[in-house]
Amino acid sequence: IPEATYLIIGQQRVKMEALKVGSFSYLFEKPQQDLSFQIEAAGFYSDTYFLRIVNRPELLALKVQLGFPRYIGRPSQTLQNVGNLEVPEGTRISWVMQTANADHASILFFSEKGPSPMQSGDNQLFTYSKGFFNPDGYSITLSNENSENKDHISYRIEVIKDQFPALVLDHVRDSVLFKNILLAGNIQDDYGLTKLELHYQISGKDRAEESGTVPIEIVNHQTQQNFFYNWILDSLHLNAGDKLLYYVEVWDNDGVHGHKSTKSAAYQFELPGDEAFKAEIKKSQAATENELERSLSRAKSLKESIQEAEQRLKGKQSLDWQDKKMLEDLIQQKANLDKMIEGLKEQNKVLEEKKDAYAEQNERIREKSEQIQKLMNELLDDETKKMFQELEKMLRENQDPSQIQKMLDKMDRQEINLEKELERMLELFKDMQYEYKLDQAIHEIGTQVEKQKEILEKTEELSGEKKDPKATEKGDDKTEKGGDQAKKDDKSGLQDENAGPKTEEELAKMQEELAQETEHFEKSIEELKKLGEELDKPENTPSEEQMDQVQELQKQSQESLKQKDARKATEPQKKSVEKMQKMKQQLEGMQNTMEMEMDQQNLESLRQIIHGLIKLSYDQESLIKEFNSIQQSDPAYVQLSQNQLKIKDDSKVLEDSLLALAKKDPFMGSIVTREIGELNDHLDKASLNIKERRKSNASADMQLSMTSINNLALMLNDHFEMMMQMMQNAMPSMSKGKKQKGKKSLGEMQMKLNQQMEEIKNSGKGGRQLSEELAKMAAEQERIRRALQEMQEQMKQEGGKSMGNDLPGKMEQTELDLVNKQLTDQTIRRQKEIVTRLLESEKSMREQEQDEERKGETAKDYQKEIPKAFEEYLRLKEKEVELLKTVPPKLYPYYKKEVNEYFKRLGNQK
Repeated sequence: IPEATYLIIGQQRVKMEALKVGSFSYLFEKPQQDLSFQIEAAGFYSDTYFLRIVNRPELLALKVQLGFPRYIGRPSQTLQNVGNLEVPEGTRISWVMQTANADHASILFFSEKGPSPMQSGDNQLFTYSKGFFNPDGYSITLSNENSENKDHISYRIEVIKDQFPALVLDHVRDSVLFKNILLAGNIQDDYGLTKLELHYQISGKDRAEESGTVPIEIVNHQTQQNFFYNWILDSLHLNAGDKLLYYVEVWDNDGVHGHKSTKSAAYQFELPGDEAFKAEIKKSQAATENELERSLSRAKSLKESIQEAEQRLKGKQSLDWQDKKMLEDLIQQKANLDKMIEGLKEQNKVLEEKKDAYAEQNERIREKSEQIQKLMNELLDDETKKMFQELEKMLRENQDPSQIQKMLDKMDRQEINLEKELERMLELFKDMQYEYKLDQAIHEIGTQVEKQKEILEKTEELSGEKKDPKATEKGDDKTEKGGDQAKKDDKSGLQDENAGPKTEEELAKMQEELAQETEHFEKSIEELKKLGEELDKPENTPSEEQMDQVQELQKQSQESLKQKDARKATEPQKKSVEKMQKMKQQLEGMQNTMEMEMDQQNLESLRQIIHGLIKLSYDQESLIKEFNSIQQSDPAYVQLSQNQLKIKDDSKVLEDSLLALAKKDPFMGSIVTREIGELNDHLDKASLNIKERRKSNASADMQLSMTSINNLALMLNDHFEMMMQMMQNAMPSMSKGKKQKGKKSLGEMQMKLNQQMEEIKNSGKGGRQLSEELAKMAAEQERIRRALQEMQEQMKQEGGKSMGNDLPGKMEQTELDLVNKQLTDQTIRRQKEIVTRLLESEKSMREQEQDEERKGETAKDYQKEIPKAFEEYLRLKEKEVELLKTVPPKLYPYYKKEVNEYFKRLGNQK
């Protein structure tokens, strides 16, 4: 046995390691190529042996291609040498492996039982593709005829599920007028949104249940956005006591499982019942009346303060601190009064809207209400506002007290006019309350009559006194058709008739509910009587005995129905219907008689006032002629001064009558009150100048007073003609709305008036003839202005484009120029501008009327102040729109989302 052995590898001779006697070994470390060798020991050689190298399969490169679902808008992506993946649900993953020494490749998913072979391509490329909807793991195995891959290849796939859309909703409901609901909020989804809808369901006591859907506009496929929607409820025709159930639902754009939706909580919006509505209107009427009384009290207090300031400043050469403080308090009082009147106007407007929301009003009452609102809107004139601004400027500049006193004198006259107008508003408002309550009582008893007739009809059908014609027809049809078909018809007929009560118990319940409504009606009549006593209205309301009789008859009917004696119940029901109809006719007759008597009384009063003014004008003219020809030293001068005082007293009587008439007639313009103020001012000055022997000044004021008298007579004569026409046509007021056939347009009327003004300016006329002409023109200009304002108001309600918003102000300036006989070139230029603007506006209106798209009805004007929380939604919504304009349209939705998030972060930082 040799002591050593050697390994012969090519030219190398390597000693082997001795393990034990006769045992040797050698380790080939990481051989890289085939080789041959022999073993040599003590000169002896073994045979030649061969060592062959076998290559294991290896993974050289792994490429993963991700095909995302189309709906997420994300482009395909390729990853190199990445095995662990996180992908959206529905992504298709394709593996492309580049290998070496591999004959086969397989992929084993942990969710599957066995491996799946990968498809072999050229150059030892293997591919496999699969869509993923749930998380999974996988391992890859490579093999050849000799071995498998040495290292274990295993990875994990995480799947991001498509989330449900998120919805945040805020809402504010109109709890005053019940006309709209503001909805706003935020919606978002992981990949995009498709639609947003408002679902609602309406239920009520006297209406069938109905439901509907309203789409809310959003930007499709935008992942996050704010929304705002003003839901106008007038199209739903909700009635008192109805319930509105609503919620909002948003859908995402899930392209794997179908669009998923998320709903908001369901909200209920319940309208108050009849009694609650009436109580709310009554409360609002009381609040408005109280506000009118407070405004009147403030106006009187302000007038007294102005008069006190006038007395205090007489003869003063400079203002001390107390004087300035007193004048500053005056200015503050005026500001507070203006603020109160502004609140009063808005309060009365809301009251009228509440009335419209509760029930449709009588057309005459509605037009009176609109006229009262217009008169309220005219309470604060720009002239008075400018006076107080001028007073404030005088205080800052420390002007002469005599100038301030003159300004106070003008302000005093204006505040007297305001006080008179507020007194008039208060009386008109009280009258309107009575007329409204009477009209609602007629409507209430009319509704109850119809309900009692319905109960009577169903009771007669139940008792057999009256056959249902529909049932007879169905019976004839059944005879003709045959047994089986007849049974089907009978069954369907019963289902159709189930809509109405058929049992005595149900009819008794209906009768009981009607009896409760009759009790409420009795309370309404009591309130009407009480209000009529306060206003000295003629009383012809149903008596307490009549009400008791109706209630007793209803009680008898109810008892008979409870005892299941329908035949016995019909008789008291018939009598109840007759008595209720008689009460309705009684109230309607009272209403018609009251309106007719009022119109006739107003017309007669107006005729007498016009005659009185004409006589007063002739008396003033005659006195002017005598006064101009007399000397101051003539004893008759004193007699003439007495005659002037008599004219002043006569005018006072006419003024009282005219103001009393104005408190009953809301259609008389407020300019009449201002003209009365001008007349009183000129008469006072004329009397003072005559007393102090300032003959020329007295003559001028007497002439101006006659002008005011003539102006009043002309204005009232036009109003008289309008009232006559109203009574002849049996219409409550002047026609409004579309232009009647053959009637001149406002532009044509204004052009004709302008021609008259230019002619009178160039004619050289003077004296009384000029005054009369100018007064007629002022009255004509006022008519045009009022017609224009009514058209503007109507167009505003219809949602159309307004015409010439500044024209009424320009027209009013012309009226003042004409009244003051200041017909200048500036006035003519202003009139030409008015005509041009009117003609342009009318042309635009004609084009709108010809546009077919503008023929549909539009929603009413419910423009209210938007809560601050909702202003934020609107601001964000506007920013989103601006953002969409800046983002390139070709940008992939995925990157649009990233840009959106970026701008959102910027906004939060800001």
